[in-house]
Amino acid sequence: MSKATATQPPVSMRAVRVKAPGGVDQLELIELPVPSPKPGEVLVQVRAAGVNRPDVLQRLGLYPPPPDANPDLGLEVSGVVVAVGQGVSESMLNKPVMALCNGGGYAEYACVPAGQCMQIPEGLSFTEAASLPEVYMTVWQNLFIKGGAKAGQTVLIHGGSSGIGTAAIQLCKKHGLRTFVTVGSQEKADFCTGLGAQKAYLYKSQDWEQLVLEDTQQQGVDLILDMVAGDYLNKDLSCAKPQGMVIVIALLGGRFANIDAAKLMTKQVVLTGTTLRPRSLEFKAELARQVDQQLKEGFSAGALKSLVQATFTLEEVARAHALMESGDSQGKIVLKVKNQG
Repeated sequence: MSKATATQPPVSMRAVRVKAPGGVDQLELIELPVPSPKPGEVLVQVRAAGVNRPDVLQRLGLYPPPPDANPDLGLEVSGVVVAVGQGVSESMLNKPVMALCNGGGYAEYACVPAGQCMQIPEGLSFTEAASLPEVYMTVWQNLFIKGGAKAGQTVLIHGGSSGIGTAAIQLCKKHGLRTFVTVGSQEKADFCTGLGAQKAYLYKSQDWEQLVLEDTQQQGVDLILDMVAGDYLNKDLSCAKPQGMVIVIALLGGRFANIDAAKLMTKQVVLTGTTLRPRSLEFKAELARQVDQQLKEGFSAGALKSLVQATFTLEEVARAHALMESGDSQGKIVLKVKNQG
């Protein structure tokens, strides 16, 4: 199939592959053929790739990719477009981009749907840019599209110091919402309040369910972004305002929960959940368009910032995953794939 290239890419590349579901020792760096962009795709020479919780879950065998996705790890990258597939404007060649991948981002080259590419905000490095697409698209999809978040509302965010949590705090502050978060340590609590969270609760030692109600004059919050699920869900129902919404986006606390259905009924709470990966190309392209605008505005106004805590090389991918699993990270972890000059 026809494609246009800026410079002829090499035949092979280094990429990370999971040998078999399991621990970080199952991650290996191998040589693979450089892929060719299909119609509607671009080939990105990857400068940096974000590390996300779904990558860890996929490595463990707990988050299988959709049938049409690249089965290798990596959901977000930054880099330079070096080839375009059929139907993609050649004006994209040589452009620096950040993008949501359909897998395969832990590599020197990655094919990405053109509609999932976004402009890198002015002044950001490739490393900083690689930390943005997956978390900001996830937050925008859930809180602002699905949840209809608007100025004056209150939001409870579990995992406040995570990549998604920190993106949510910043976007909510930008749009005039008050945020409450749960975190695992005082250091993380200070980190979140420094970003603009109203209150940060230590879930290991504090009764966050009661504290949220106290801090909202027993009214509860409008929206809850929950990446824990499990036992948290029943507490979420207590913390939600009448006709509020609980949105489940991950299952760190387990897939199953006992909930008081009477709370669900009497408070008329909407209990829902999403996952971005299986959504259509059209949905993700429109989401990318909206997030591109949010990031452009937010970074130019100083309302948003990239929060990269640690960087690793492709050879150090096992260390990056170990840090993610430790729960000690704040903000984002990024793999630096190519010298950024």
